[in-house]
Amino acid sequence: MSEGDQELRALMVRYQGGSLEAFQEIYAQLAPGVRRYLLHLAAGSDIADDLLQETFLQMHRSRAAYNPKYAVRPWVFGLARNVFLMNRRAARQWAKVHESREDLPELPVLPEADRLGSQDEIRRGLTYLSPDQVEALLLHHEWGFSFEEIAGMLGITSAAARARASRGMAELRVALNTLQRTRA
Repeated sequence: MSEGDQELRALMVRYQGGSLEAFQEIYAQLAPGVRRYLLHLAAGSDIADDLLQETFLQMHRSRAAYNPKYAVRPWVFGLARNVFLMNRRAARQWAKVHESREDLPELPVLPEADRLGSQDEIRRGLTYLSPDQVEALLLHHEWGFSFEEIAGMLGITSAAARARASRGMAELRVALNTLQRTRA
């Protein structure tokens, strides 16, 4: 367990006990990453900030259910995903939100991006992958979640999370090679 995980767990326990300062610190540490994740899920939509606020409202409502033996960060990202899915179902905008993955916000996509291609090429390459593969790739490579943590967030096995990310990376490489060849 990393020092950051321990600190977040301690803050969450304090927050469960009623500390507003602990909540503010949790928010300060997690909100930027959760917002980027929601921007990805919502394909850069303007609703991401609303979903961010709803995520932390859900965290507040669910704080008593949080078990301190588990990491806070994956729990909050799981809440964010559920908030997004609830919003999507309620608004019946699944197709509208995911019509064009070209509208993705600027993200530093994957640590090895410089070796694979430009950010623009990678963003175009991601359009060839399934949304499940893109999500697993970004959760693992961009936000640093383990496959076990991803499995918990997505309600799948860790082997399935690993397979989605691995297949996604392989398909991304093929897509990038194709894009680079057509450019030449």
